Amino acid sequence: MGCFELLKRHGQEIFAFYALITGAELFVCSTHTDWWLLPVYNLTMLPLGILDYHYKRLLNPLVLTLAVMGIMCCVVLVEKNIGEALLGAAVFGGLLYLIRYISKEGLGMGDVKLGAAAGIWLGPQAAVMALYISFILGGLYVTCYLLMMEKRDGRNSLWRIRKKTIPFGPFLVLGSSIGLIYGETFIDYYLSLL
Repeated sequence: MGCFELLKRHGQEIFAFYALITGAELFVCSTHTDWWLLPVYNLTMLPLGILDYHYKRLLNPLVLTLAVMGIMCCVVLVEKNIGEALLGAAVFGGLLYLIRYISKEGLGMGDVKLGAAAGIWLGPQAAVMALYISFILGGLYVTCYLLMMEKRDGRNSLWRIRKKTIPFGPFLVLGSSIGLIYGETFIDYYLSLL
């Protein structure tokens, strides 16, 4: 099934999540000068997360659209630096590729491409923070999932589900959104502690 068919099939779900998450983000960061970037960013990020959750696929046309829109924002906005955007793509995508290599392809190549596209929007510092947040959210989800399976089916069920694949795209989407809003602030706070 193609990209547009999948978007059409999940259109209501995508619209509901887009309205809910984008509205909450705009409420939280209404003081940011670049608040308008969030709705544009979420146009492709949220469908990517939802479709990855359902199909365990990150669709290349949406990832490419995210990357192109990020580069266009760098061209339009004076305060966005194209060099920093490309460095963010290299950092986020590069770290995910390294994790993929070390884990013997336990992480999909679509996640690497999504990380590189999101890194264009985030820059290098916020990309690192987004990666940390994504792994924390993914780890919390897996922990809760394992506890529910153990409670429902007993301890032996954990051995049976050890090879179950869990899509990482939704966690990258959430982590990247938090990184876009608060990434620089978190990094500045962390560096002030040193």
